[in-house]
Order: sequence, then C-alpha cells, then structure tokens
Amino acid sequence: MFFIISKILAFLIKPSFWILTLLLLSIIIKNKRKFLLIITFFFYFFFTNEYLYNKLVKHWETEQISINEIEENYDLGIVLGGFSDYDYKTNRHNFKKEADRLIYTIQLYNRGIIKKIFISGGSGKLSSNKFKESETIKSFLINNNIPKTDIIIESASKNTRENALFTAKLIRRNSKNLLITSAIHMKRSMLCFEKAGINVVAFPVDNIMTYSSKNIEHIILPKARVLEYWEEFIHEIIGYQIYKITF
Repeated sequence: MFFIISKILAFLIKPSFWILTLLLLSIIIKNKRKFLLIITFFFYFFFTNEYLYNKLVKHWETEQISINEIEENYDLGIVLGGFSDYDYKTNRHNFKKEADRLIYTIQLYNRGIIKKIFISGGSGKLSSNKFKESETIKSFLINNNIPKTDIIIESASKNTRENALFTAKLIRRNSKNLLITSAIHMKRSMLCFEKAGINVVAFPVDNIMTYSSKNIEHIILPKARVLEYWEEFIHEIIGYQIYKITF
C-alpha cells in the first residue's frame, strides 16, 4: 500500500506531467492561452535547469565523506538495491548511475572496513517480476572474487520501507552496520532503518558534485535529463514524508 501510494503521488506531480497538462490547457482554454503559456515556460525553465536543481538538491542530500575518514570497522555494509537491471538473455547486468552503491561497497570490503556485504533489494516493481536484484548481484560479486560466505542477501523487498523491515529480520540487533546508498536517498533510508530498530551509520554515495559550474550554458540552457532528476528528487521527498507519518 505504501509503495502504491508513493508511486501514484510521484506520478501526479511529475514536472513533465504538469508541463504537458499546461500545454494542453493552453490549447483548450483560448482566453487564458497567453497566461498558461507563460506559466508553462517558467515551469519548463525551472525543471530543466541543472544549475538550480543542483543548488536545491544539495540541501537534501546527506553530505559525502571520504573513505579515509572512516575510523571504525563494521560487521555489515548494507547496500540498498535499485542500481542495476539484468539481461537474462546475455546474463549481464546493466548498471545505472547509482552503481556507486556497489562500487564503494566492494572498495569498503576490500579495505576491511566492512566484514560482510548485505544486499537488500528485490524487483522494485508493482507487478510480479522474476528479477531479484540482490540474487543477481550476489552472483556478480562471487564471480569477482568476493567469498560467498561474506555475502548476505534479502530479495523480497520492493521499497525502502521493506528494505529496512526485511533486513531487521536477518541481522543481529547489536551488529555494527554501515548503510550504503545514494546521497539523495539516504535521508529516507536512515529514517526507515531507525524506525525498524536497526542502528546504522550513513555512507552516502552518488552525490551531486561539491562544485558548481559557472559556465553560462550550464546556468541558462535547459537539459531534458534534469526532468528525470526532478522526478527522483520529488519521489524522495514524498516517500520521506509518507514514511515519517505512517511507518
């Protein structure tokens, strides 16, 4: 239910949905056309401007730290799924931009900062799906020389709330855990794991860069990809508020 509500709300306030709606209204409501087109222009400029997006999202993200700053060792590195798809014809992964979650998990393991890797993530789809991300990533890690005995998986969860609840059933309550996920996703993740009674320390990855370009093209020219970034950001804000109230 939480997953469905979050998905519906995120769809209804997608910037692309409202830009299209405003354009259609400008065609239908002729006496308000000029006003609606002006509003559409400002919507489009705001939600395709990467400079403005970067400035805003930095206030939401959990600040990134260097691996060299970590002074403790942890029993588990809990990495949240959502960073890959799997091609069953070629038996290969298609990694997304969130693949930093896995890359840094492997680095943390190889440095001995985390003793074991815990992968939490199922299909992430509303409908049934044979793809279980944690299962395919386990095979990937084994094929890349990570011992099978050092990999734990949870493959039933479809959202962050379930990541936390299902993980809580499989780990010791007194274990020391490093939570590894994207910086934009960390606030919602920390909330869920704390509510599930799991003590975690945040290790955010996939951050917006700490510097911001002053190039005039970066500030003015629209970028279609930023619409997708906004959808992710809005999804995080909605999910956080829903879980804060209903978890």
